[in-house]
Amino acid sequence: MVSFRLGLVIVYLHLHPRTADPQTRSDFIGALIIDYDNRIPPNFEKNNYTEVNVSLFINNIDSISERSMDFTMNAFIQQEWFDFRLQFFDLIDAPYLELDAKLIDDVWVPDLYFTNEKSAFSHDVTVANKMMHLYSNGRVVYRQRVSVTASCPMKLHKYPFDSQVCSLYIQSFAYTLGRLRFRWRSMDPVRTNTNIELPQFKLTRHLVKDCTENGGSSIAELQNFTCIQMDVHLVRYLGFFMIQVYVPTTLIVLLSWVSFWLSIDDVPARVSLGILTVLTITTQKTSSAAAVPQVSYVKALDVWMAICLLFVFVAFLEYPCVYVLKNREVHIRQKKSGRLRAAGVTASANSKKIEDNGNSHNGSMTTGRFIDDISKLIFPAIFLTIIIIYWVVYTI
Repeated sequence: MVSFRLGLVIVYLHLHPRTADPQTRSDFIGALIIDYDNRIPPNFEKNNYTEVNVSLFINNIDSISERSMDFTMNAFIQQEWFDFRLQFFDLIDAPYLELDAKLIDDVWVPDLYFTNEKSAFSHDVTVANKMMHLYSNGRVVYRQRVSVTASCPMKLHKYPFDSQVCSLYIQSFAYTLGRLRFRWRSMDPVRTNTNIELPQFKLTRHLVKDCTENGGSSIAELQNFTCIQMDVHLVRYLGFFMIQVYVPTTLIVLLSWVSFWLSIDDVPARVSLGILTVLTITTQKTSSAAAVPQVSYVKALDVWMAICLLFVFVAFLEYPCVYVLKNREVHIRQKKSGRLRAAGVTASANSKKIEDNGNSHNGSMTTGRFIDDISKLIFPAIFLTIIIIYWVVYTI
């Protein structure tokens, strides 16, 4: 079949010797595909598989979403294979022929698709962004520009100290392993644009492997189809969360400790300060939770917000305790003064006793004041210890 087709091409060129005519190559392409069937793969008649080498150039990663658990990527995907039906050894003065999008439809191409894609499209502005080179030895290079939104299941236990691996699975839709097999190109199978900038993640590396055994799916029927896989490793930046979450909540916790320095009798100031800090932490926790999916497990951010809420709540509850203790001590001292008065103590001695025991501001250290002083040391020490444990657990 190949010798017959090459003979047709040679006869056609002898009958139309227009080497200087710019239409010669167009006529040659027409003669080359005159007996070409683009409905079947190259090795169909030989009952053998066609091996396709695949490579990717990641032009940009447009978005990575925790809420929808997916990522969007703009890339050039290149496929290379050999089609002996398109050989034209030394018949023209060029190592390869360039075909545009209209002529590509006349040539067989692999039925590549992305197994875990949610949506995808091929760019067509201003024309269809795809090209094909036909080499004289039958090598075919097919390249196209696509945008793919693929699912990326994420484990958010350490969020926002997490690192994620987003995978892209590539399979053949119709041809089984006996007809078509994808392989990653041996040299530089995946390259990335050096100007890629992601707002929340750092692209650390990418790995490629063959996933034919599991087909990128648990469906048994898909395991008989060729499959290759690309893993993109991402590490989350902490700058946004430090500025928007960790620093503000830490300052709110520190603000709640100001009440320890206020007088026990300053009821409006200490109560309003405690309520304000509790409500602020609660609002901050709600807004932070709205940015991530509602998973059923505890995240690192949830632990931090719970710690801060606990500290401001305990600091708020500390004041009612010291206030009650202070009033109880005053009541006990007043009762003791009343007993002394009933026992016949002189009026002057009695009045001095009342003054010394009834007034909590005359130099004697009450239990409530003592608790306030201890809280000034205990709260910061415990909070600092928990911060150190928290960062060690979630960053190592």
